[in-house]
Amino acid sequence: MSDKCWNEIGYMGDRSCPELEVYTHCFHCPVFARAGQSLLDREPQQDYLEENSRTIAEVKTQETAETSGAVVFRISREWLGLPSKVFSGILDVRTIRSVPHKSGRIFKGIATVHGQLVPVVSVRELLGLDPEHLSEEEKGFRVFRRHICVDRGAGRWIFGADEVLGVTRYRRDLLLDAPATVAKAPAAMTKGLFDLGEKRVSLLSHEMFFEALNRSVK
Repeated sequence: MSDKCWNEIGYMGDRSCPELEVYTHCFHCPVFARAGQSLLDREPQQDYLEENSRTIAEVKTQETAETSGAVVFRISREWLGLPSKVFSGILDVRTIRSVPHKSGRIFKGIATVHGQLVPVVSVRELLGLDPEHLSEEEKGFRVFRRHICVDRGAGRWIFGADEVLGVTRYRRDLLLDAPATVAKAPAAMTKGLFDLGEKRVSLLSHEMFFEALNRSVK
């Protein structure tokens, strides 16, 4: 297999690699891990120390800009983000059991995570987003639907995402103001926008997000 298969048939390529069914992302694949280890084991170049010193100096000048982590995921056409501090894990799609007189459009029911019952909600319905949509370009890729588990400290919640990119960092001072509406989501729940490659991500306020989750089961 090519040493750079992740760019060809892996998650960053056409996603035709059969190992994605097992590992879901190249980051978890032993081929990717071996390639990374080989970089660490190689002999440093003669000018490595000088170049590394310059790099560290440049990074220090940039550390005054505060950065934060966010979990980025897609629901329908919208790329959304939540602070990584409330992120609990990415799960395979769980079986949802409805709750009599409670389950409905937003609150879907409960699912089992490590032996515990966790409420499941539809963020798509919570934010009023369109049904799942794949463009012609996206249909050529493997897209794995997942459940995301979040926890602010008062109990976990699960919701479905059409695609999960994982954790990324953003500059808080570079957040863009949200327009009057972000798709159909209320702007009040969006702290700001940031760009991730060609994607524009709506960063949600986790305080308002969890408040809306709590209201969904009342």
